[in-house]
Amino acid sequence: MNSFFRPQTLLEDRQYNALSLRESKGLSISHWRRGRLFFRKPLVIALTVILLGFSAKVFAEPIKLGYAALSGAQVASWMAKEGGYLSKYGIQADLIYIPAVAATQALIAGEIQLAQVTGVSTSGAILAGADVRIVASSLNRIVGSIYARPEIKSPEDLKGKKIGISRFGALSETAVGIFLERFGLKRGTDVAIIQLGGLPEIVTAMEKGSIEAGFASPPNTSRAKRLGMKELFDIDTLSIELQQTCITVTTRYLRERRPIVKSFVQAYAEGIHRFVTDRDFSLRVMKKYLRVDDKEMLDDTYGFYSARVQKIPHPTLKGIKFILDSLAESQPRARKVAPESFVDLSLLQEIDQSGFFKQLWKN
Repeated sequence: MNSFFRPQTLLEDRQYNALSLRESKGLSISHWRRGRLFFRKPLVIALTVILLGFSAKVFAEPIKLGYAALSGAQVASWMAKEGGYLSKYGIQADLIYIPAVAATQALIAGEIQLAQVTGVSTSGAILAGADVRIVASSLNRIVGSIYARPEIKSPEDLKGKKIGISRFGALSETAVGIFLERFGLKRGTDVAIIQLGGLPEIVTAMEKGSIEAGFASPPNTSRAKRLGMKELFDIDTLSIELQQTCITVTTRYLRERRPIVKSFVQAYAEGIHRFVTDRDFSLRVMKKYLRVDDKEMLDDTYGFYSARVQKIPHPTLKGIKFILDSLAESQPRARKVAPESFVDLSLLQEIDQSGFFKQLWKN
Protein backbone atom coordinates (compact mmCIF):
# COMPACT_ATOMS: atom_id res chain seq x y z
CA MET A 1 0.00 0.00 0.00
CA ASN A 2 1.31 3.45 -0.90
CA SER A 3 1.85 5.44 2.29
CA PHE A 4 1.09 8.69 0.47
CA PHE A 5 -2.28 8.22 -1.20
CA ARG A 6 -4.30 11.04 -2.76
CA PRO A 7 -7.82 10.12 -3.89
CA GLN A 8 -9.60 12.12 -6.57
CA THR A 9 -12.49 14.29 -5.44
CA LEU A 10 -16.10 13.34 -6.04
CA LEU A 11 -16.72 16.88 -7.27
CA GLU A 12 -14.21 16.74 -10.13
CA ASP A 13 -16.57 15.23 -12.70
CA ARG A 14 -19.21 17.84 -11.90
CA GLN A 15 -16.63 20.64 -12.14
CA TYR A 16 -15.29 19.26 -15.44
CA ASN A 17 -18.77 19.11 -16.95
CA ALA A 18 -19.52 22.63 -15.77
CA LEU A 19 -16.23 23.83 -17.25
CA SER A 20 -16.98 22.16 -20.57
CA LEU A 21 -20.41 23.79 -20.63
CA ARG A 22 -18.95 27.22 -19.96
CA GLU A 23 -16.32 26.75 -22.66
CA SER A 24 -18.91 25.62 -25.21
CA LYS A 25 -21.11 28.62 -24.43
CA GLY A 26 -18.14 30.94 -24.84
CA LEU A 27 -17.26 29.40 -28.21
CA SER A 28 -20.87 29.59 -29.43
CA ILE A 29 -21.13 33.27 -28.60
CA SER A 30 -17.80 33.99 -30.28
CA HIS A 31 -18.78 32.12 -33.48
CA TRP A 32 -22.23 33.66 -33.72
CA ARG A 33 -21.01 37.23 -33.32
CA ARG A 34 -17.71 37.00 -35.12
CA GLY A 35 -16.99 40.11 -37.15
CA ARG A 36 -19.86 42.14 -35.70
CA LEU A 37 -18.20 45.04 -33.96
CA PHE A 38 -21.42 46.32 -32.38
CA PHE A 39 -21.72 43.00 -30.44
CA ARG A 40 -18.18 43.18 -29.04
CA LYS A 41 -19.31 44.55 -25.67
CA PRO A 42 -21.77 41.67 -24.93
CA LEU A 43 -19.01 39.23 -25.88
CA VAL A 44 -16.61 40.81 -23.40
CA ILE A 45 -19.29 40.64 -20.71
CA ALA A 46 -19.90 36.95 -21.42
CA LEU A 47 -16.20 36.16 -21.23
CA THR A 48 -15.92 38.11 -18.00
CA VAL A 49 -18.69 36.04 -16.46
CA ILE A 50 -16.85 32.86 -17.47
CA LEU A 51 -13.59 34.11 -15.98
CA LEU A 52 -15.34 35.06 -12.77
CA GLY A 53 -16.51 31.48 -12.56
CA PHE A 54 -12.89 30.40 -12.50
CA SER A 55 -11.67 33.08 -10.06
CA ALA A 56 -12.22 31.12 -6.85
CA LYS A 57 -10.26 28.19 -8.20
CA VAL A 58 -7.49 30.29 -9.77
CA PHE A 59 -6.84 32.26 -6.58
CA ALA A 60 -7.54 29.47 -4.10
CA GLU A 61 -4.92 28.87 -1.43
CA PRO A 62 -3.29 25.47 -2.05
CA ILE A 63 -2.70 23.30 1.01
CA LYS A 64 -1.78 19.71 1.69
CA LEU A 65 -3.42 17.89 4.57
CA GLY A 66 -2.24 14.52 5.78
CA TYR A 67 -4.77 12.21 7.40
CA ALA A 68 -3.33 9.51 9.62
CA ALA A 69 -5.60 6.48 9.35
CA LEU A 70 -7.98 4.53 7.14
CA SER A 71 -10.66 4.77 9.80
CA GLY A 72 -14.08 6.37 10.06
CA ALA A 73 -12.59 8.59 12.76
CA GLN A 74 -10.92 10.58 9.96
CA VAL A 75 -14.14 11.40 8.12
CA ALA A 76 -14.43 15.13 8.97
CA SER A 77 -11.71 16.35 6.61
CA TRP A 78 -12.96 14.04 3.85
CA MET A 79 -16.43 15.56 4.16
CA ALA A 80 -15.02 19.09 4.12
CA LYS A 81 -13.25 18.29 0.85
CA GLU A 82 -15.92 16.26 -0.92
CA GLY A 83 -18.80 18.47 0.20
CA GLY A 84 -17.11 21.47 -1.43
CA TYR A 85 -16.70 23.38 1.84
CA LEU A 86 -12.95 23.87 1.50
CA SER A 87 -13.48 25.28 -2.00
CA LYS A 88 -16.25 27.47 -0.61
CA TYR A 89 -13.73 29.13 1.68
CA GLY A 90 -11.09 29.52 -1.02
CA ILE A 91 -8.94 26.52 -0.14
CA GLN A 92 -7.61 24.14 -2.76
CA ALA A 93 -6.76 21.09 -0.67
CA ASP A 94 -4.92 17.88 -1.43
CA LEU A 95 -5.79 15.18 1.12
CA ILE A 96 -3.03 12.61 1.50
CA TYR A 97 -3.04 9.39 3.50
CA ILE A 98 0.11 9.35 5.66
CA PRO A 99 -0.19 6.59 8.28
CA ALA A 100 -0.03 7.18 12.02
CA VAL A 101 2.78 9.33 13.46
CA ALA A 102 4.31 9.81 10.00
CA ALA A 103 1.62 12.44 9.34
CA THR A 104 2.79 14.47 12.34
CA GLN A 105 6.39 14.08 11.18
CA ALA A 106 5.44 15.32 7.71
CA LEU A 107 3.77 18.36 9.28
CA ILE A 108 6.86 19.20 11.31
CA ALA A 109 9.05 18.79 8.22
CA GLY A 110 6.88 21.25 6.27
CA GLU A 111 5.79 18.65 3.72
CA ILE A 112 2.13 19.33 4.56
CA GLN A 113 0.39 22.37 6.04
CA LEU A 114 -2.16 20.63 8.28
CA ALA A 115 -2.46 17.19 9.78
CA GLN A 116 -5.56 15.30 10.86
CA VAL A 117 -3.97 13.07 13.47
CA THR A 118 -4.56 12.17 17.10
CA GLY A 119 -3.78 14.01 20.29
CA VAL A 120 -1.44 11.17 21.16
CA SER A 121 0.98 11.80 18.30
CA THR A 122 0.62 15.58 18.65
CA SER A 123 1.33 15.48 22.39
CA GLY A 124 4.37 13.28 21.85
CA ALA A 125 5.69 15.68 19.23
CA ILE A 126 5.22 18.74 21.46
CA LEU A 127 6.93 17.01 24.37
CA ALA A 128 9.83 16.29 22.02
CA GLY A 129 10.09 20.00 21.18
CA ALA A 130 7.95 20.37 18.07
CA ASP A 131 6.24 23.74 17.68
CA VAL A 132 2.77 22.49 16.75
CA ARG A 133 -0.69 23.04 18.22
CA ILE A 134 -4.15 21.49 18.06
CA VAL A 135 -6.71 23.93 16.62
CA ALA A 136 -9.81 21.74 16.18
CA SER A 137 -11.16 18.30 17.03
CA SER A 138 -13.77 15.90 15.71
CA LEU A 139 -13.48 13.08 18.26
CA ASN A 140 -12.88 13.60 21.98
CA ARG A 141 -12.96 10.05 23.32
CA ILE A 142 -10.99 6.91 22.69
CA VAL A 143 -12.89 4.39 20.61
CA GLY A 144 -12.01 0.98 19.27
CA SER A 145 -11.59 -2.60 20.43
CA ILE A 146 -9.01 -5.29 20.97
CA TYR A 147 -9.63 -8.25 18.67
CA ALA A 148 -7.93 -11.63 18.76
CA ARG A 149 -7.69 -14.82 16.80
CA PRO A 150 -10.36 -17.48 17.57
CA GLU A 151 -8.02 -19.57 19.71
CA ILE A 152 -7.58 -16.67 22.15
CA LYS A 153 -10.50 -16.98 24.56
CA SER A 154 -9.53 -14.39 27.17
CA PRO A 155 -6.95 -11.64 27.75
CA GLU A 156 -4.94 -14.05 29.91
CA ASP A 157 -4.44 -16.27 26.86
CA LEU A 158 -2.27 -13.54 25.34
CA LYS A 159 0.65 -14.26 27.67
CA GLY A 160 3.66 -15.06 25.55
CA LYS A 161 1.83 -13.85 22.43
CA LYS A 162 1.97 -10.80 20.13
CA ILE A 163 -0.46 -7.89 19.85
CA GLY A 164 -0.47 -5.48 16.92
CA ILE A 165 -0.58 -1.68 16.73
CA SER A 166 -0.19 0.71 13.81
CA ARG A 167 2.96 2.45 15.05
CA PHE A 168 4.67 3.34 18.28
CA GLY A 169 3.45 6.72 19.49
CA ALA A 170 0.08 6.28 17.79
CA LEU A 171 -3.38 6.04 19.33
CA SER A 172 -3.42 2.28 18.85
CA GLU A 173 -0.44 1.96 21.19
CA THR A 174 -2.27 4.01 23.85
CA ALA A 175 -5.36 1.81 23.44
CA VAL A 176 -3.34 -1.38 23.79
CA GLY A 177 -1.65 0.05 26.88
CA ILE A 178 -5.05 0.72 28.47
CA PHE A 179 -6.12 -2.84 27.66
CA LEU A 180 -2.98 -4.45 29.08
CA GLU A 181 -3.12 -2.42 32.29
CA ARG A 182 -6.79 -3.23 32.81
CA PHE A 183 -6.13 -6.98 32.66
CA GLY A 184 -2.83 -6.95 34.53
CA LEU A 185 -0.65 -7.83 31.58
CA LYS A 186 2.85 -6.39 31.29
CA ARG A 187 4.10 -4.98 28.05
CA GLY A 188 7.20 -6.73 26.81
CA THR A 189 7.15 -9.28 29.61
CA ASP A 190 3.76 -10.89 29.10
CA VAL A 191 2.87 -9.58 25.66
CA ALA A 192 5.03 -8.35 22.79
CA ILE A 193 3.78 -5.24 20.96
CA ILE A 194 4.36 -5.29 17.20
CA GLN A 195 3.96 -2.24 14.96
CA LEU A 196 2.49 -2.96 11.55
CA GLY A 197 2.19 0.41 9.81
CA GLY A 198 -1.56 0.99 9.66
CA LEU A 199 -4.92 -0.16 11.01
CA PRO A 200 -5.94 -2.44 8.08
CA GLU A 201 -2.55 -4.14 8.33
CA ILE A 202 -3.30 -5.18 11.92
CA VAL A 203 -6.34 -7.22 10.86
CA THR A 204 -4.39 -8.70 7.95
CA ALA A 205 -1.62 -9.79 10.32
CA MET A 206 -4.16 -11.47 12.60
CA GLU A 207 -5.66 -13.26 9.61
CA LYS A 208 -2.24 -14.58 8.60
CA GLY A 209 -1.34 -15.59 12.15
CA SER A 210 1.59 -13.19 12.41
CA ILE A 211 0.05 -11.78 15.60
CA GLU A 212 -2.55 -13.14 17.97
CA ALA A 213 -4.41 -9.88 18.73
CA GLY A 214 -4.56 -6.22 17.78
CA PHE A 215 -6.35 -2.89 17.96
CA ALA A 216 -9.22 -2.21 15.55
CA SER A 217 -11.79 0.52 14.97
CA PRO A 218 -14.59 0.75 12.37
CA PRO A 219 -14.56 -0.35 9.58
CA ASN A 220 -11.68 -2.65 10.55
CA THR A 221 -13.76 -4.08 13.42
CA SER A 222 -16.37 -5.30 10.91
CA ARG A 223 -13.67 -6.90 8.82
CA ALA A 224 -12.16 -8.62 11.86
CA LYS A 225 -15.56 -10.07 12.79
CA ARG A 226 -16.08 -11.43 9.29
CA LEU A 227 -12.73 -13.16 9.45
CA GLY A 228 -13.80 -14.92 12.63
CA MET A 229 -11.81 -12.81 15.07
CA LYS A 230 -13.05 -12.46 18.64
CA GLU A 231 -13.60 -9.12 20.38
CA LEU A 232 -11.66 -9.37 23.63
CA PHE A 233 -12.46 -5.91 24.92
CA ASP A 234 -14.41 -2.85 23.73
CA ILE A 235 -12.40 0.15 24.89
CA ASP A 236 -15.27 2.46 24.00
CA THR A 237 -17.23 1.07 26.98
CA LEU A 238 -14.78 2.83 29.31
CA SER A 239 -15.98 6.24 28.00
CA ILE A 240 -12.49 7.67 28.43
CA GLU A 241 -12.25 11.31 27.42
CA LEU A 242 -9.14 11.48 25.28
CA GLN A 243 -8.05 13.75 22.47
CA GLN A 244 -8.46 11.40 19.54
CA THR A 245 -8.95 12.87 16.06
CA CYS A 246 -7.80 16.49 15.78
CA ILE A 247 -6.38 19.07 13.41
CA THR A 248 -2.79 20.04 14.13
CA VAL A 249 -0.78 22.87 12.60
CA THR A 250 2.62 24.43 13.17
CA THR A 251 2.54 27.69 15.09
CA ARG A 252 4.50 29.32 12.27
CA TYR A 253 1.89 28.41 9.66
CA LEU A 254 -0.89 29.50 12.01
CA ARG A 255 0.82 32.84 12.51
CA GLU A 256 1.60 33.43 8.82
CA ARG A 257 -1.62 31.99 7.34
CA ARG A 258 -4.09 32.56 10.13
CA PRO A 259 -7.06 33.46 7.84
CA ILE A 260 -6.51 30.24 5.89
CA VAL A 261 -6.46 28.10 9.03
CA LYS A 262 -9.57 29.85 10.29
CA SER A 263 -11.35 29.18 7.01
CA PHE A 264 -10.25 25.56 7.18
CA VAL A 265 -11.75 25.19 10.66
CA GLN A 266 -15.04 26.60 9.39
CA ALA A 267 -15.05 24.21 6.43
CA TYR A 268 -14.15 21.37 8.81
CA ALA A 269 -17.14 22.22 11.00
CA GLU A 270 -19.43 22.25 7.97
CA GLY A 271 -18.03 18.88 6.95
CA ILE A 272 -18.93 17.46 10.36
CA HIS A 273 -22.43 18.90 10.03
CA ARG A 274 -22.84 17.28 6.61
CA PHE A 275 -21.64 13.96 8.00
CA VAL A 276 -24.21 13.96 10.78
CA THR A 277 -27.09 15.12 8.58
CA ASP A 278 -26.48 13.39 5.22
CA ARG A 279 -26.04 9.64 5.56
CA ASP A 280 -26.11 8.77 1.85
CA PHE A 281 -23.46 11.28 0.86
CA SER A 282 -21.34 10.29 3.86
CA LEU A 283 -21.44 6.63 2.81
CA ARG A 284 -20.18 7.56 -0.66
CA VAL A 285 -17.36 9.61 0.79
CA MET A 286 -16.29 6.86 3.20
CA LYS A 287 -16.46 4.28 0.43
CA LYS A 288 -13.94 6.32 -1.52
CA TYR A 289 -11.46 7.15 1.23
CA LEU A 290 -11.68 3.91 3.20
CA ARG A 291 -11.44 1.92 -0.05
CA VAL A 292 -14.31 -0.23 1.15
CA ASP A 293 -17.12 -1.35 -1.16
CA ASP A 294 -19.14 -3.30 1.39
CA LYS A 295 -22.42 -1.58 2.30
CA GLU A 296 -22.80 -3.33 5.64
CA MET A 297 -19.31 -2.29 6.73
CA LEU A 298 -19.95 1.29 5.63
CA ASP A 299 -23.32 1.35 7.41
CA ASP A 300 -21.70 0.10 10.62
CA THR A 301 -18.97 2.70 10.36
CA TYR A 302 -21.42 5.53 9.78
CA GLY A 303 -23.67 4.45 12.64
CA PHE A 304 -20.72 4.21 15.01
CA TYR A 305 -19.07 7.57 14.29
CA SER A 306 -22.14 9.69 13.58
CA ALA A 307 -23.20 9.05 17.18
CA ARG A 308 -19.78 10.00 18.60
CA VAL A 309 -18.44 12.83 16.44
CA GLN A 310 -17.80 16.20 18.06
CA LYS A 311 -20.43 18.49 16.54
CA ILE A 312 -18.64 21.69 17.55
CA PRO A 313 -14.94 20.94 17.01
CA HIS A 314 -13.51 21.98 20.37
CA PRO A 315 -10.49 19.99 21.60
CA THR A 316 -10.65 18.44 25.05
CA LEU A 317 -8.17 19.66 27.65
CA LYS A 318 -9.21 16.82 29.93
CA GLY A 319 -8.47 14.39 27.13
CA ILE A 320 -5.02 15.90 26.59
CA LYS A 321 -4.35 15.62 30.33
CA PHE A 322 -5.18 11.90 30.12
CA ILE A 323 -2.60 11.50 27.36
CA LEU A 324 0.05 13.42 29.31
CA ASP A 325 -0.56 11.27 32.38
CA SER A 326 -0.14 8.12 30.30
CA LEU A 327 3.14 9.45 28.86
CA ALA A 328 4.56 10.63 32.18
CA GLU A 329 6.36 7.38 33.03
CA SER A 330 8.39 7.37 29.82
CA GLN A 331 8.54 11.18 29.46
CA PRO A 332 8.76 12.86 32.90
CA ARG A 333 8.30 16.31 31.33
CA ALA A 334 4.67 15.40 30.71
CA ARG A 335 4.00 15.90 34.43
CA LYS A 336 5.11 19.53 34.29
CA VAL A 337 3.25 20.88 31.26
CA ALA A 338 -0.28 22.25 31.11
CA PRO A 339 -2.75 20.84 28.56
CA GLU A 340 -3.61 24.43 27.59
CA SER A 341 -0.14 24.80 26.05
CA PHE A 342 -0.95 22.04 23.53
CA VAL A 343 -3.85 23.88 21.89
CA ASP A 344 -4.64 27.20 20.28
CA LEU A 345 -8.33 27.89 20.86
CA SER A 346 -8.32 31.46 19.55
CA LEU A 347 -9.73 30.55 16.13
CA LEU A 348 -12.59 28.54 17.60
CA GLN A 349 -13.33 31.38 20.01
CA GLU A 350 -13.51 33.89 17.15
CA ILE A 351 -15.74 31.62 15.10
CA ASP A 352 -17.98 30.88 18.08
CA GLN A 353 -18.36 34.56 18.96
CA SER A 354 -19.48 35.29 15.39
CA GLY A 355 -22.47 32.99 15.87
CA PHE A 356 -21.21 30.58 13.20
CA PHE A 357 -21.78 27.36 15.13
CA LYS A 358 -25.18 28.44 16.38
CA GLN A 359 -26.25 29.25 12.82
CA LEU A 360 -24.79 25.99 11.48
CA TRP A 361 -26.74 23.79 13.89
CA LYS A 362 -29.87 25.91 14.32
CA ASN A 363 -32.04 23.37 12.53
